[in-house]
Amino acid sequence: MRKFLEPESVIVIGAPRKSGPGTFNNVEIMLRYGYKGRIYPINPNADEICGIKTYPSVADVPEVADLAVISVGRDRVMRMFEDCVRAGIQRVIIISQGFADADSRGAELQREIVKLAHAEGVRVIGPNTMGVINNFNHFTTSFVDFPFPDSFMPVSLIAQTGFFQVASRNLAYKNWGKAIDIGNTSDVDFVDALNYLEDDPETKVICIHMEGLKRGHEFIESASRVSLRKPIIVLKTGRSRAGAKAALSHSGSLVGEDEVFDAAFRRAGIIRVKDEKEMRDAMHALLLLGEMKGPRMGVLTVTGAGGIISADAAEEFGLVLSDLPEGLPEKLRKGMPQWIHVGNPIDIWPIGMIGGNYAGVFEEALKDLLIAPQVDGVLAIFPVSKSPLHSNFDLTGALRSARESAGNSKPVAIWDYIDSELFIDEFEQISGIACFDHIEQAVQGLSFSHRYYRIKNRRKPAVRTFSYEHTETSGLLILGKEQGYLSGGEALSFLKSFGLPVIESRLARSDEEVMDRADEIGFPLVLKLAGPAFLHKSEWGGVITGIKSKEELAFSIRKIRENVKSRDNGAVVDLFEVQRQAQGKELLIGLKKDPQFGHVIACGLGGIYTEVFRDVSREIVPIGRAEAEDMIRTLKIFPILKGVRGEEGVDLGAVYEALERISFMALEVPEIQELDMNPFIVSSTFCAAVDARIIF
Repeated sequence: MRKFLEPESVIVIGAPRKSGPGTFNNVEIMLRYGYKGRIYPINPNADEICGIKTYPSVADVPEVADLAVISVGRDRVMRMFEDCVRAGIQRVIIISQGFADADSRGAELQREIVKLAHAEGVRVIGPNTMGVINNFNHFTTSFVDFPFPDSFMPVSLIAQTGFFQVASRNLAYKNWGKAIDIGNTSDVDFVDALNYLEDDPETKVICIHMEGLKRGHEFIESASRVSLRKPIIVLKTGRSRAGAKAALSHSGSLVGEDEVFDAAFRRAGIIRVKDEKEMRDAMHALLLLGEMKGPRMGVLTVTGAGGIISADAAEEFGLVLSDLPEGLPEKLRKGMPQWIHVGNPIDIWPIGMIGGNYAGVFEEALKDLLIAPQVDGVLAIFPVSKSPLHSNFDLTGALRSARESAGNSKPVAIWDYIDSELFIDEFEQISGIACFDHIEQAVQGLSFSHRYYRIKNRRKPAVRTFSYEHTETSGLLILGKEQGYLSGGEALSFLKSFGLPVIESRLARSDEEVMDRADEIGFPLVLKLAGPAFLHKSEWGGVITGIKSKEELAFSIRKIRENVKSRDNGAVVDLFEVQRQAQGKELLIGLKKDPQFGHVIACGLGGIYTEVFRDVSREIVPIGRAEAEDMIRTLKIFPILKGVRGEEGVDLGAVYEALERISFMALEVPEIQELDMNPFIVSSTFCAAVDARIIF
């Protein structure tokens, strides 16, 4: 990757003879950007371009260049690429569009390029890319002219569009230090770029714009490692159905379920943002504020309203208002009227105005907050003004002095107003301070800092292994792979062989057998349709619960047959399942093999309303006990499972172990494509799967 971003020599294929407006001349733009390396334009119809000698072909260039940039019509790209390969060039950026981003012919051309590249050990960025920017090296491959920035950040961008490069001043907090547009990701992708940026001393924060992903497992592995050293922020687009469709037409990306990407990002230690504004605020916070070790926030404000807004925002973003340092309220109230109240948020306006030492009060309070062990970060809300009538509003000295006196780097997020733009640079020169446009953004900035602290200090899943019945499992696995699925009693037997609790269940092929099975199990019981034609039993009216006698059982048999006949007169009912009646809360536990990330385990509200309420959490396999607990704790129904209003809670330990066993099973049987245990019934004393379906 270094030669893509730090080339000493570049061949430019497709540079036009003319320069100036409307020519999109890469050579001209490269020179205007200040690149000092050797440039070799390829154009058989020109002697020079922008004062630089041109060459008829790549073979005529007097050295093996570090990098070639191809920007010709798609039907000429392959021939130009072959010329680069023959010349021994190992790094190629293909700007041209019309490949996997366009149509089947373009996709085939892209496959041919990749095949040749892999065979010859050549690395390719693109097609359909603007290439790279390296502001530390005054280098760009862009065909859009924008001035070299006055200032830029040690923040590197990996994107699937050049739009983020061109709109750097709008989308980034300042300007990117480095930017890599991986385009169609035919070869170089997120994993390659992350591995390069991991050890790059000029990169402190990494931002990613992602439409889709191809090497999911490798991405998680790489990002998990890199995020322990540098924050990774991801803006994943294509969340909606319309957005996913647009992403497919834009870059040929394979867009997965958005909730699965959420789970993958959590596993990899990535901070996901929902839009460009959040991305900007996150990089701003992580670059300037650093890490916030806990969620406890102290608030200094000159307005009570601002304090209320900050308290609301804290709850929204997972922070809490801290206890005040011991002695600070008494210190601030000394000599003040009795009506002065000091709490958190601390409203310093009346104290500063009455005492005539506004800046001193601010400095004292901020210093004590920063020193206090019960405060992890501070939000400061105050006006700033260049008016000669408000010289006492200048808190730059107070901020700097409080920071020096405290002697630590606890983050301070600021919302300053009136002449805020005139003070930002001064404030942000002080370590650990960042200014934001709104109170909510400032609070969220602190939350980003706290999230990254937790990411850096996270533990790897402590995955358990379990013994299981290999003989039983093997037989059912052979059957399942032959049929393509296991359902009902067969699926429950497969789960039982892995030590998962399942309900007592019997199959019956006639009305008489149903009665016999009822005698074996005992009442109350449940009668269900069984067989491959009735995988979704509820939709057929094929589940009747709470059957207490043989009379009710006989009626239930007739009722199920009538329900099936009313839906499909030709359907044949020749198999029933008789189960012990289970009482408890209904959960769903599931497994699905995602094309990017492999097996994903899911848990949530079960029963017939699963699809309505969609209260489901997901994690990438494998998981340990901590991940299992987090999955349950984040559900909306968690308070109910724990026990409310005198109700006894369910056996959460049994649920956690069931999730761990399913995760283990996925590792042992990778052929499983999907698994549904719905419902998985749990109470304070009971835990069992009562229905299951496994697809291989």
